[in-house]
Amino acid sequence: MQTMKNAIKIIASLFLLFVFTASVVNAQKWQAPVSSKKKQNPYEASTRNISSGKKIYNINCKSCHGDAAMGNMLPLQPVAPSDLGSQAFLIQTDGEIYYKVNKGNGAMPTFEKTLSDEDKWMVITYLRSFDQNKKESKKIAEVKNPEVTDVKLLLDINNENKRILANLTGVTAKGDRVALQGIELSVKVKRNFGYLDISGDDAYTNEKGEVSVQFPEDLPGDREGHVNLLAKVTDDAYYGEVIVDRIASLGIPTNPVNPLDERAMWGTRANAPIWIIFSYVGGVICIWGVIFLILFQLIQLPKLAKNKE
Repeated sequence: MQTMKNAIKIIASLFLLFVFTASVVNAQKWQAPVSSKKKQNPYEASTRNISSGKKIYNINCKSCHGDAAMGNMLPLQPVAPSDLGSQAFLIQTDGEIYYKVNKGNGAMPTFEKTLSDEDKWMVITYLRSFDQNKKESKKIAEVKNPEVTDVKLLLDINNENKRILANLTGVTAKGDRVALQGIELSVKVKRNFGYLDISGDDAYTNEKGEVSVQFPEDLPGDREGHVNLLAKVTDDAYYGEVIVDRIASLGIPTNPVNPLDERAMWGTRANAPIWIIFSYVGGVICIWGVIFLILFQLIQLPKLAKNKE
């Protein structure tokens, strides 16, 4: 009996060892299907796309794969995660990387439903920025700004040239106000149903902490050409919410028609459609007429009772 138990334990151990070894080999030789190799990244390697991909990477990938191209992956066993910024990894096509991000394998989860297609391509765009074999490869310069407080964002508007100059600064521990470099800003114009971003693809502060934005020539304003501008630090995780808004005479003067001034269903009470007014008044008259009729009948009940007697 004891011999049989030992045999069962040995067989179970061998089976588990086989499964474990197979999973390790599978992880080490993880190949994407041939059909996935031809899939191409539809997004260009712009600074904005690379920056967006870096943010998504830091949230979803960095905890295991570490900083791209730094080799500081999480030391998991039996197979450590790949350095996604290494040349050995980037020898794969964009389609192969997309497939692996999408499907996952072993300890790596699938991101098929977690990330949108655009987010996955942004991550690949960021990783491809480390590819030394790509001519369009351009790493994001890691600018180390000093620790600051009292972060301020100022707007200088040139009405003649229709140019907006945003300046981002902060105060150091020594009390000096310094420029903050390499920070992404967004400049937007308020429209009827939201904000229109006019920042462009490379809205990162220079060594002076400045970003220059050209206002569109054909963008309408109010009767005097006034528009509402809003500028903010795109990533508020470090400096908090830094926002400034201004009214500037940069738009084309127009005479906009307020839809609330029209005699329509969405108009004000004074501009309600005639048929709605008549329907409402008629309904009120009918309701009150019924009420008075009921009251009149109630008053007549005693008289009717006497007549029957």
